[in-house]
Amino acid sequence: MDFGLSEEQRRIRERAAEFADREVAPNAARLDREDRVPFETLEKLAEMGFVGLCVPEEYGGAGADFVSYCLMLEELSRADAGVGVTLAVHTSAGTMPILEYGTEEQKARWVPDLAAGRKIGCFALTEPTTGSDAAAIRTKAERVEGGYRITGHKQWITNGRIAGTAIVFARAEGGNTEGPTAFIVSTDADGVSFGKHAKKMGVISATTDDLLLDDVFVPEEDLLGEEGKGLKVALGTLDPGRIGIAAQATGIAEAAFRYATAYAAERETFGKPIAEHQAIAFKLAEMQTKIKAARLLTLKAAWAKDKGMRVTEAGARAKLFASRTANEVAYDALQTLGGYGYMKDESPVERYYRDARVTEIYEGTSEIQKLVVSRGILREYEESLEAPGGVPQGRSVVG
Repeated sequence: MDFGLSEEQRRIRERAAEFADREVAPNAARLDREDRVPFETLEKLAEMGFVGLCVPEEYGGAGADFVSYCLMLEELSRADAGVGVTLAVHTSAGTMPILEYGTEEQKARWVPDLAAGRKIGCFALTEPTTGSDAAAIRTKAERVEGGYRITGHKQWITNGRIAGTAIVFARAEGGNTEGPTAFIVSTDADGVSFGKHAKKMGVISATTDDLLLDDVFVPEEDLLGEEGKGLKVALGTLDPGRIGIAAQATGIAEAAFRYATAYAAERETFGKPIAEHQAIAFKLAEMQTKIKAARLLTLKAAWAKDKGMRVTEAGARAKLFASRTANEVAYDALQTLGGYGYMKDESPVERYYRDARVTEIYEGTSEIQKLVVSRGILREYEESLEAPGGVPQGRSVVG
């Protein structure tokens, strides 16, 4: 077993950390107050090659592996979780589905602009009445000559109004197969508009908007995958996407832990730093241990993806644990600071606390992750019964 990073992975992490400390963290509180997307930061990230970090070089990306991508996301999210999720959704949900399910023509036409940051991607699945039950979407795609006409309302779309392309899911009607179907849609198309801008509890520097589609014509060549097979695209996109959110959650937890540690080392009560009081010392020990475990689960899942392994359960486990860790560590960090942690203008910890909460909700709630993992456990058990002798082997698999 080798837990070391390659020279390239270390270099990417160091570049991301330096950029996060210099360009992202100093602006995070202001962006949170102003509810503003840092376009200037996204432009600099594009110049550094980070917007298309794990996109193959042949399509204009940097060609790095998924481990490097997760290392970058953790560092950026440590500085501003909103910047982290903007990049995560653009890459994992807005670009990778085209690479995974698109034709060569689609990859050549759509991906270079996304990899270079000339366009930002988004993923339009959730609707006002549909979240975890993706099969129940109501957006309709009517089959017409030369393509489809899409009409529907998508809700809480990260990157919504700043996106140039959207992976849109609609229920095909009038075609050979009725059911959820995936499409690549330009947000410049006639009939595309944006509705309500969400006023969120956290990750405020990442815009979240309603996407409205009114009789939008999508040509046949922009069908992503097969008609009626959109759930395959959606679920296949969420698997690696959850690993990215696990990296984001780990970054939030790391930020909260670092601030709490620095505060505890300097704040004195009863003649000594509070870090020397057992109540705080043990709290710091628990926080760090959880973060290290979350990071290992996340990087193991990313490594498995790079190896071409199934990552459905691995991604779910990483997100389940890392998102819980982010919430618990942010809570303990706030408790360590006491009143200072509760005040917006005294420390960034209350922002970390707010940012952490959504990591247990988007890209599949924690309850959905438990469902995914538990189904994997039963599948593994059934497979073990088919092993020689029919005796459960008790093995633990990566994916």
